[in-house]
Amino acid sequence: MSTLALTAVLGSAAALCEAGEGNWYETSFYLLHEDHHTSRAREVGRDADPEETARLIALSKPDVLQIHAKGNPGWTTYPTKIGHTPPKLARDVLGIWRDIARRDGYHFSVYYNIGRDREIMIRRPPWNRAKADGTPYDRALCYHSGVAEDYLWPMIREILQHYKPDGFWFDGSCFTVQVCYCAKCRERFRRDQGLAAPEGPDRPGWDEYKEMQRQIYREFVHNTAAVIHEIDPKCLVAFNWAYSVRMPERPDPGLAYLTGDIGNRVEGLSAEAHWYDAVDIPFDLMTQIKTRIENRMRPKPREQVKQEMAVIVANGGRYFAWDTPTPESALTPEGMEFLGEVVAPFLRERQRWCMGSERLPDVSLLHHAAAHYGVTDTSTVCFSKTDNRLAGACQALARLHLNYEMVPDWRLREQDIRSPLLVVEHPKVLTEETVDALIESVKSGGSLLMTGMGITRDPRLRELFGIAEMVGPSGSEELTVKIGDRATAFTHWLFRLRLSTARQLLGVEDAKGERHALMTENQFGKGLAYYVPLPLLSQHGDDVVPPSLLQFVFDAALPPDKRLVTTDAPDTVEVVLRRKADEYILHLVNLAPGRREVTKAGIRKYTRITDIPPVPPTRISVRLPARPTAVTLQPQGAAPENWTFANGRLDAVVPEFGIHQMVVMRVGN
Repeated sequence: MSTLALTAVLGSAAALCEAGEGNWYETSFYLLHEDHHTSRAREVGRDADPEETARLIALSKPDVLQIHAKGNPGWTTYPTKIGHTPPKLARDVLGIWRDIARRDGYHFSVYYNIGRDREIMIRRPPWNRAKADGTPYDRALCYHSGVAEDYLWPMIREILQHYKPDGFWFDGSCFTVQVCYCAKCRERFRRDQGLAAPEGPDRPGWDEYKEMQRQIYREFVHNTAAVIHEIDPKCLVAFNWAYSVRMPERPDPGLAYLTGDIGNRVEGLSAEAHWYDAVDIPFDLMTQIKTRIENRMRPKPREQVKQEMAVIVANGGRYFAWDTPTPESALTPEGMEFLGEVVAPFLRERQRWCMGSERLPDVSLLHHAAAHYGVTDTSTVCFSKTDNRLAGACQALARLHLNYEMVPDWRLREQDIRSPLLVVEHPKVLTEETVDALIESVKSGGSLLMTGMGITRDPRLRELFGIAEMVGPSGSEELTVKIGDRATAFTHWLFRLRLSTARQLLGVEDAKGERHALMTENQFGKGLAYYVPLPLLSQHGDDVVPPSLLQFVFDAALPPDKRLVTTDAPDTVEVVLRRKADEYILHLVNLAPGRREVTKAGIRKYTRITDIPPVPPTRISVRLPARPTAVTLQPQGAAPENWTFANGRLDAVVPEFGIHQMVVMRVGN
């Protein structure tokens, strides 16, 4: 660590703590981002008329305004003495947005691309991340190269001095981190490990080299926040996708909130929102309000954006609307009118029940950093979102209407598991600490469901699950499971078990007609440990578990009458139960795929979703601590007909709805 960086860290320790206390972001629900990647060829700012810009923003009145200071091409929106000012800069766009925010009462956040910079890639190659053969990665800065001390941090200080933003939103960060072979990275590894930088996963020190790259990024995040808070302790800092699903670690204390931009993939929102919500600091997710229609960018169909907003706010997040101005910095009336007519009303109608609520889960899903990084251990990408275990588990639990949470490593170690059943899906790696915590959770009275290769990760797990011996599969094979009177054939990788203290709950037959355990249960301490010896939930190519087997496993491990929520809704409806003060809020989100049209423009894909079918009348059953004093459908403000409460459960029929329905149950006065 450089002297400058170390000084910044030490000098701002108190400020880092202050930044996380009562920040303005906590009371913000609707944020607006203008994605303004400027270029040298355009008259940047020419069409940024202050009054017209203010008028268009006021059509939707967001809580936060955000616009670029520097995009990934490397050009700014303001006259900089450190970076690269567009030669035809006509107006100080950053200054215009700051002035509008200050005058009209919005919070002002600055976008700054801290990981990508084409001008630096061209002008200062040693600052760019390098591949093993010495060629540069495309616009990927190496945070260990000196670029932070000599370029990024001086620009950030310049922005702080002249524009005094309420926050910084840094882009191009963790997802650009691939193994770097610049001279400084090679030198650090030789100093720390006594090895040459490995140029492939088959070389000594590969895992350590990837971990060094992660550590460099962690240090950079921490030191960047420290640089900012040394100047302005109240300025909020966020890094796009830092500490997300792809980086399942405890967030640096210098970050005020978590954030991620997805664009046009509604399917990716739920898992990310579940993870961010598990970290217990505020978060948002950002989607584009426009898609490519008839060869131009136009607002998405209303139902498409409502789907995106619904899944975010139902899972405890804020919504960040992503719009794009013209190359000359004008806002488009069509986009701003869409925000005012569709986005803002949808959010404001729901804000009261969504902000500040907490999840009440039936099931907990472990997202373990070592296991996640182990899935892509041969890739040059250091923070990959690829994880077939996690993706499959999230989708399966949602289809089963299992109202679930995710559990990070540190919460597991603290035994902070907020549901009666913890699921560990087919882990490739389990650390000794994690196994300690799993054993303690069962011993203390919890239930644990582990699948796949899990028991092979630590010999202590055999006692926990009551398994004497386990033999791994040689490949996918034909299997038949009989549940009730129905036999179902499928293919999968089956681990053979010899039981000790466990009892078999379900068997399976292989192609030779031999029977093997398919689900076991073992009493351990005060709790129960369940095992399924195949990858139950993972996305595993053509090997797919029959729905009847999934239903059997979860009905055995967590019977429906023990759950907080059950429903007969279609499996495309996501179910989330949350609480705010004395109100229990059941969210039903319609994620039916509808009719989809995909347009390609270069490397990007743009989806247009129409014809989303409504959800038919749906039965719900919710366990409550007492008879509710009021039950309402929100945001309509109506009451469901003929709801009943008996044996601690509220039963009701939710009428047909389009995208998002909340059932609000007040318990108490």
